[in-house]
Order: sequence, then structure tokens, then C-alpha cells
Amino acid sequence: MRKGLLALVFLLGLAVGSIWAVKYYFFSKGPIVVVQILPGQNASQVAKMLKEKGIIRSELLFKIILRLTASAQDIKAGAFDLRQNTSDIEVINCLKTSQCNHYERVTLLEGWRSEEIAEALAEHNITNAQDFLNIVRQKGLEGHLYPSTYLFSENTPAQKVVDEMLAQYKKNIAPLLKEYPTNLTEKQVLTVASIVEREAVHHEERPKIAAVYLNRYRIGKRLEADPTVQYALGFSLKENRYWKKGLTLNDLRIDHPYNTYRNEGLPPGPICNPSAASVRGVLQPEKDFSAIYFVADSGGHHVFSHTYEEHLAHIRRIRGR
Repeated sequence: MRKGLLALVFLLGLAVGSIWAVKYYFFSKGPIVVVQILPGQNASQVAKMLKEKGIIRSELLFKIILRLTASAQDIKAGAFDLRQNTSDIEVINCLKTSQCNHYERVTLLEGWRSEEIAEALAEHNITNAQDFLNIVRQKGLEGHLYPSTYLFSENTPAQKVVDEMLAQYKKNIAPLLKEYPTNLTEKQVLTVASIVEREAVHHEERPKIAAVYLNRYRIGKRLEADPTVQYALGFSLKENRYWKKGLTLNDLRIDHPYNTYRNEGLPPGPICNPSAASVRGVLQPEKDFSAIYFVADSGGHHVFSHTYEEHLAHIRRIRGR
């Protein structure tokens, strides 16, 4: 009797273990794998690739189920997020409907010029950089490419990428222009905001920096903003970057429409794509703030001055001269 009971317990344990093993082997999904299906691949090629990546268990079974439920032509080309050890039916449905599309996450930073955005998009294989830049330049969209984190499919048409960024601009920036009335045009707001974006290191200083540039603009004083010169210079081969750091006197003398050391008024347009915070700083500059100069200290904070003599004194103190 006792031996029979032990045998029964053993058999039950074996059955449970077998069921668990079968369930784990056939139905327990593994980690997500990015699968790239190329245009024109046939069923055998797709099945072999899925088997190699551990998505399916049997190439033959996958091809049989595919033939019964769909065809190789129904499978869309592109990148997909699929879990290892997924059922054939689920894999086929994902590949047919694109519901498992793989999206690249790309963060486009505030203060980037359109070329930097284009390069980041190309590095993530989202869209062609030159196609993107052509659209931006033809439509004058510098300043309207809202900085944020986006999810895009690989090889997305450039116009679709631009449209998504403009939609975010409309959602995040356009309401500010309505909320805070100003005598400036939208383009002028974005232009000043783009300079503020490049100057500001600390968030709380944006309204003050905006006030300085607006004060200079309104009294007819040249802006003399270093970022506009950096924009005019473009890519620095020596520094291997945009926004050249070590500006020289020759740089400040460059004959270019965006050089605000030579030209009065605002530059022709935005020099980068500003954040909502910088736009708000222009729309709500520091009240009763009449400073027209500022200089940055070693920590990125700015010291503001009302007179040139005061400004020079701050420069000497900060630079130890």
C-alpha cells in the first residue's frame, strides 16, 4: 500500500514536471529580439532567420502554418520587435499587421540646429539626413523642429519625420504664442528664443537673458550675440563640432547675415530649435530689467550690467585681469 502511494506520488510529480517542461519549452516567451525582414525575402529565408534568432522552434512548421494562414507576400518588410519562443501564429500575425513594428527612440536636444538633428536621425537609421535638411531649408523650418524624444520606425520618409516634429511644435509652442501676447512676430520670438537657448545654462536665467537681447533690439543696439556668429561659422573642422567655442576677433568680423556683431537688429531667423522654456522667456522677459550686457562666469551663471564700464569691471573680475 505504502509503495503504491509512493509510486503514485512519483508519477504525479513526473507528470507535473513534464507539463511544466513542455509549457516552458513551447510557450514561455523569451526576451525581445529586433528582427529585420528585407524586401523580397521568401518564406524559407524568413523562417530560417526566425529560427536562428530563437523566435520560432521549427522552420518547417512555421512555413506550413504560413501557407495555411497567409503567404510570404503578406509579410511586411521592416524591423520588428519579437519575443523568443513565440507561437508561429502570433509571429505571422505580427509580421502581417506590423503591430510589432520596432521603433527607434531618438532624443533631439533643445538648442540643436537642423544639421545636428539630421545627423542624429541618420545615425538611428530613421531617415535620410539630406532629404530631411532639404525640406527644412526649403520651408524655412529652423526653429520649428520641436526638441523632444521621439519614436520613429526605421527608414521613415523625411516629410513624415518633419510633420511629427511640427505637430509637437504646434502642441507645445503655438499655445504659448496665444497665451502671452507680444508685439514681436512669431519668427522674431523664435529668433530671440533660439539665441537665449544657446546662451542659457541655468533655467532661471532665461527671462533675464531674453530681456537683455530685447532691450538691445528695442534701443537699436547691435545684439553682439556669440551664438549667431557660431551659427554663421557652421561646422568647425578644428573642433570637430558645430558651435565653435574659441571665437576669435576674425570670427566676430565675419561678413555674414547672421553675424550680429556686424549687423543691426535680429538675424534673418532662428539659429537653432529652442525649448518651450526659452520661448516663454522671450514672451515673459524679466520685468523692469534694464540691463543690456552680461558675461558668464566659470559656472555658467551670468552677471548682468547696465553700463559698459560696469560690464568691463565684471569681465576683469571674472577673468582675473
